Amino acid sequence: MAACDATMLQVLQEPDRPATRKSYVYCMRGGPPDKAVILYDYNAQAHKRYLVDWFAGFQGMIHTDSDPFFDELAAQPNIQLSYCNSHARRKFEPIAKATTPDGLAHYAMQIFQALYKLERQAKVQKFTSEQRHALRQEKTKLLLQEFKQWLDSVYPTVLPKSPLGKAIAYTINHWQGLICFLHDGRLEVDNNLTEQQIKPFVMARKNFLFACSVKGAKALCLHFSLIRTAKMHGLDPYRYYEAILKAIPYCQTVEAYEQLLPWNIDVGKVVPLKQAV
Repeated sequence: MAACDATMLQVLQEPDRPATRKSYVYCMRGGPPDKAVILYDYNAQAHKRYLVDWFAGFQGMIHTDSDPFFDELAAQPNIQLSYCNSHARRKFEPIAKATTPDGLAHYAMQIFQALYKLERQAKVQKFTSEQRHALRQEKTKLLLQEFKQWLDSVYPTVLPKSPLGKAIAYTINHWQGLICFLHDGRLEVDNNLTEQQIKPFVMARKNFLFACSVKGAKALCLHFSLIRTAKMHGLDPYRYYEAILKAIPYCQTVEAYEQLLPWNIDVGKVVPLKQAV
């Protein structure tokens, strides 16, 4: 099980590309719980093929949004995409704010509120994946079945090109991906956890604005991967960098480098995040 999201990055000195053309940094989350990784990678073009190549050999479900970049990935026989319900909800939210309380968009928002209330219940009560799956089968599945029936009945009555028509069409067209989370309690209802890892990069980009070269873009991705993964494993990133930079000159084998990964490193050499000052 994995997750993927992307954000734009401008690279000024990239071969055969104008400086004004945007490229992308992808954020991938995956790995077993005790070796989970947050990895950033830079890509400038052929995004659909890039993603297929990146996940070559992968079997399972991937949290994504419905960006066309993921179309070829969705077509792979051993991959199923679990789409982000937050994206669907955001289609209805501004419409509901601009219309009367008895408007159609308000009903859609009520469904999403009920959906997320059930997800919060599972989180607060610290449900296992099996318990969360059972809750979804008992309550969430029925809620979404009713929502789908409502969408199908309402769509012919609205203007297809109106904001509401587009919101309903988006939800219907991506329905199977939006309800994918029902089938596995390990899946989240949305891709917000990956978006949360994209946010630090976006905030930093407001300061550095762009990368000068492709090597600079790749260096950014490397450092963000190490920092965010270290923090996820409870390590103070500054102390982690201090420890690995001291150790790297003495690494002679792949195994020696692997011992510096956040889940392998001697925690006695790195101050835990909660103890960092």
